[in-house]
Amino acid sequence: MEKLGILGGMGPLCTAHFYEKIVKYTKANKDQDHIPTIILSDPQIPDRTSVILTGKEKDLLLEKAKEDLKTLEQLSAKNIAIPCNTMHYFYDEFVKMTDVNIINMIYETIKYCKENEAKNIAVLGTRGTIDSGIYEKYADKFDINIIKLSEKEKNLIMETIYSIKETNNTKKDEFIKMISDIKDHDVDRIIIACTELSLVEGIENLDYIVDAMDVLARKSIISMGYQLK
Repeated sequence: MEKLGILGGMGPLCTAHFYEKIVKYTKANKDQDHIPTIILSDPQIPDRTSVILTGKEKDLLLEKAKEDLKTLEQLSAKNIAIPCNTMHYFYDEFVKMTDVNIINMIYETIKYCKENEAKNIAVLGTRGTIDSGIYEKYADKFDINIIKLSEKEKNLIMETIYSIKETNNTKKDEFIKMISDIKDHDVDRIIIACTELSLVEGIENLDYIVDAMDVLARKSIISMGYQLK
């Protein structure tokens, strides 16, 4: 039986939300129409932003990722989804660790923006994601311009992310206001590039938002040969 593998736990609440999207977006009339799925939630993986910015615990992160990817491979995963934007900084190293296809959330999100004629975009994510240029790597290939965020905006984003991790409180009015302010500066689309930010109340009601978790969920369903609802 072919299965979708999910390497999660970064954070656990985001993983639960991602699987919920998989279920809701799959065209199905009964239980048996859904995708057989293995969820490996590993919250012991070191903080991705800390690893990227300091270099500390990189070996541990890669060691744990390799172990988890191999576990999913041994359990007959056909595709693997990793619902963590910052973790994709190590994508090129991960693909060498397994023979299973790992869906590239960053590439798919930028591709989605291109297909929807978004030229100027803002990327809201961890400092690990923003400062390392994970999205720029693919945006350049699609001739997409990523606007620079201010230090104040980056700080608020990080505060919002880690507050959600700590409290599970997803009502973030100041963050929603910041998004609106960014959109007013000639931005076509705003990418929600952290799965904690995908949980913020009201984010799904903004029609100019591209949620990378959403893109990954839909691509995962299609990659497994199922239809979208």
